[in-house]
Amino acid sequence: LEAEEFKPGNTRGWKSGRWGENYYAATFANTFLSRKAFLGAPEQSSRATASIRMQVAEAGRYLALARYESAYRFETQFRVQVEQDGRVIYDRLYGARRNLKIWPFGQKLKDEHAWSWGASENIVWEGHDTMVELKAGIATVRLIADRQPLPAARRNVDLLLFTRDREEMLMRIEKEKYLPLDGLLTQQGDLQVQVSNPGKETLVLTTKNGTEHSPYWVHLRKWKLLRLEVPAGETSQWTEIGHLLDTMNDGQWDLQLSPPTEAVIHFAVVQADGTRRTIHTFEGQLDKLQLAYDGDTRYSQKIRLRREILFELLDFLEKQPVQGRTPTRTLLYGYTFKDEFDDAYAAAITRFKKLYGLTSTDATSGTGDRMDGYIDVRRVRTDKLAEYCMKLGPRASKIATVSLGDEISLPKPSGKGVTAPFQEWLRSMGLKPGQVSRDAGNWDEINYGADSELREANPSLYYWSQRYRNHYGIHKIKERTNILRKHLPNAGIGANFSPHYPAQHRYLGEVHKWVTIFREEGMTQPWSEDYIFQMPVCTPQVNNINLDLLRAGTRGRPKQKIHYYCMAHWPSNRPDTWRRLFYGALGHGMQIVNLFEFRPVQVAYTENHVTHNETYAGVLKAYRELGNFEGIVQEGRPRQAKTALWFSETGDIWGDNHGSFAAAKRTLYTVIRHQEIPLDFLIEPDALNGTLDKYNVLYLSDKHVSSTASRLIAKWVASGGTLFSTAGAGMFNEYNEPNETLRKLLGVDLESMQEPENSQVSMVKQDLPFAKPISTVNWQGGRMETFGAQAILKVRKSALGAKPEILASFAGGGPAILRRKSGRGTTYTCAFLPGLSYYRGATPKIPVDRSSSVNSLIHFLPTKFNDTSGILIGLPGKSIPRPVRCSAPLVESCVLDSPKGSAIILVNWTRQPRKALHVFLGDGFPNGPVRLASGGSVSRSGNRVTLDLETADALLFGTN
Repeated sequence: LEAEEFKPGNTRGWKSGRWGENYYAATFANTFLSRKAFLGAPEQSSRATASIRMQVAEAGRYLALARYESAYRFETQFRVQVEQDGRVIYDRLYGARRNLKIWPFGQKLKDEHAWSWGASENIVWEGHDTMVELKAGIATVRLIADRQPLPAARRNVDLLLFTRDREEMLMRIEKEKYLPLDGLLTQQGDLQVQVSNPGKETLVLTTKNGTEHSPYWVHLRKWKLLRLEVPAGETSQWTEIGHLLDTMNDGQWDLQLSPPTEAVIHFAVVQADGTRRTIHTFEGQLDKLQLAYDGDTRYSQKIRLRREILFELLDFLEKQPVQGRTPTRTLLYGYTFKDEFDDAYAAAITRFKKLYGLTSTDATSGTGDRMDGYIDVRRVRTDKLAEYCMKLGPRASKIATVSLGDEISLPKPSGKGVTAPFQEWLRSMGLKPGQVSRDAGNWDEINYGADSELREANPSLYYWSQRYRNHYGIHKIKERTNILRKHLPNAGIGANFSPHYPAQHRYLGEVHKWVTIFREEGMTQPWSEDYIFQMPVCTPQVNNINLDLLRAGTRGRPKQKIHYYCMAHWPSNRPDTWRRLFYGALGHGMQIVNLFEFRPVQVAYTENHVTHNETYAGVLKAYRELGNFEGIVQEGRPRQAKTALWFSETGDIWGDNHGSFAAAKRTLYTVIRHQEIPLDFLIEPDALNGTLDKYNVLYLSDKHVSSTASRLIAKWVASGGTLFSTAGAGMFNEYNEPNETLRKLLGVDLESMQEPENSQVSMVKQDLPFAKPISTVNWQGGRMETFGAQAILKVRKSALGAKPEILASFAGGGPAILRRKSGRGTTYTCAFLPGLSYYRGATPKIPVDRSSSVNSLIHFLPTKFNDTSGILIGLPGKSIPRPVRCSAPLVESCVLDSPKGSAIILVNWTRQPRKALHVFLGDGFPNGPVRLASGGSVSRSGNRVTLDLETADALLFGTN
């Protein structure tokens, strides 16, 4: 849709739209429209009306149900009127925020709802409790869009359903928990079939229902399967067959002829005027018709053989003007087309994979010269793993990747046998009973207790129990990993970690799972995914946190390679977003690329697919560019930074990402990167082993820091380090007691934490535009609003050391920004969450969505930030030399160094192409020519390189 349709006050009327122009259009969950179309009206209209004449076959009381998009926090009001015999007999307002609606995923009946992962699939039904008395004959149905209260969203109506079967509807609301009522929606009445049998014996046509991808296998259906007998020499009547096809997405469909014989099969679509139009005829020696169908056959007017999908895509791809080289050293995984037809089809699959340099994910791979085998052992018991590996024979040495599962959690201790190993582990840590549980005089009084009730009743026992739970999970996984490593010497062992769960760790993974497990080699191939394009976080740039966490896990382990799902799924992702995420992942340490499902919906297995030619072309272009510098990627690593962000198991145990603190940490991360400051992640062992000493600046947002790590941080500051802490950071130790060491270092005590409910921010794009400021801070001529949480601090009156200097106060009083000298170092204390202040005003107040639209909020790249907050967060790093500076703000740079040369990965996190972008080089780059991975033009003059940058690219130095 045109951009002006986002503007309030638009008074256009109803307009038909295609799936993808609405708010919720993706490959999964609740993002589908019947027949892939809708009727839409703008946010504000002056009594716009759309009408249709409906034939009522039988008189009676009918439910009047509407299926439409209910944008979270927005009004989506429209009226439904029914007129018969010149009289309006039904007039009801739908879409109001307070109206009762039928929600998916087990929510049943509510007025409004936001999912924990974001309000990005809010398609609802309404009208289960309203009836209209209809006579047999013609009725006129009207949709009316008028002025509505603010905030207002577009009115996108999928369908109206009039039914007398109230009991069926109530049953579905109760039992059809995933997507209630959607199982009613088929293409009934749209598609018909006719069979001619020129043979000498009766022909039988049978078919099951088509495969569903809306999303898959979850709808309560009442398919009436077809069995059509056609006597020899006869032609059947036209028979309705559309009722066997889903109406909300495309899919696969198989028809069987028995016996195989000469036949002619016609498919026809019933037109709007009731006539019939033949859309395809299959004839000849027929056995099984393996078809691809469209969810909107009524509009697409086509049906075809499934094998044609691959050939059509190949024809498109082989005409693309691509440069560069096909990667040969990088593992490039992805599920593609299944070999299910003839030799020509198998050859086409080979051509498709060869275009991209794809590595097979088939269990029979790994037989060529390249070590590329991939196996999944999630269903192999630990006591059977060795036997499984030995059966691989010579293939064992070719296995490069072993999957232990998808989106897994780590095992947890349970049962009566936990106490003894728990006590043994505590002793191995050098602990005494009284340190583990207050008032415990001996080990017999210590029992494992990870229940939340102990948080306050016995915080030390709770802490150590949680630590043991994490240790247990790592080492139970390590038992499997050790077996696999023994038998598969060249394999990396890993499992995909979802960045979405648990909720408070979205894109802030738990330290023990994302870092410690790899340092302890519980697994040896870090692995995650970039499904960032389905969540309303502040910016897709947040995806790079996943890579930086996994990179912290591989520190000092050069053989561990980060495996990453770069999801090209369409609809949902976009080619430009995918390119930014792909290059961003390369810059932050990805060395194994996985596209997951890289095939169109008509041949896909699950709800994940790529059904968009331009996306296939974009991936091909990026892969060929990677081929130009994959030696640097495979032999190199991101250059070490001088600035770090703190992550800790202690903070995880005490839930330091609750409320608005997760969003605050994600935004803090991006603001640091917007300062062109390279950034690494440190965990508590990095303070103990001396790694912290290699850094100049440390950002701290966790409220809980262990006593041992706190002492080492204080020592590091005294030696010249700069510590920047946000609201409440460092105020408590591992036992949830006041952290005397860091309070003394910062020169403040925490009196209380203000967290008003109306100021909370779970995800920035969804919540921050609606959040109410807690207070304001004026600093250096600029003004910042505070959100989420605000610390009430009391300055310590200490005779030892310097007293903190108050740089700014809250409007209502109390210190907001403080600075304190400690030895040769400095601390900055920010009593609010400055990342949220930075993003205030950068995101428009429009509905959260999930789509590939150019106007999509989920893909929106914010640029209008609060400069004062940015200056404040960048204050500690002002004197740190930047390895790279760019003439345009918000172009992120990452440096990969290797024996073969260096690469600067550039990602443009704005919506505008950067023409004549100047990149200023610091130390560490050789003199001589510079190339672009894309092959575009680039010029160098001394330490300045000039290029055009649309979304992402790489500058290459010294590589062949």
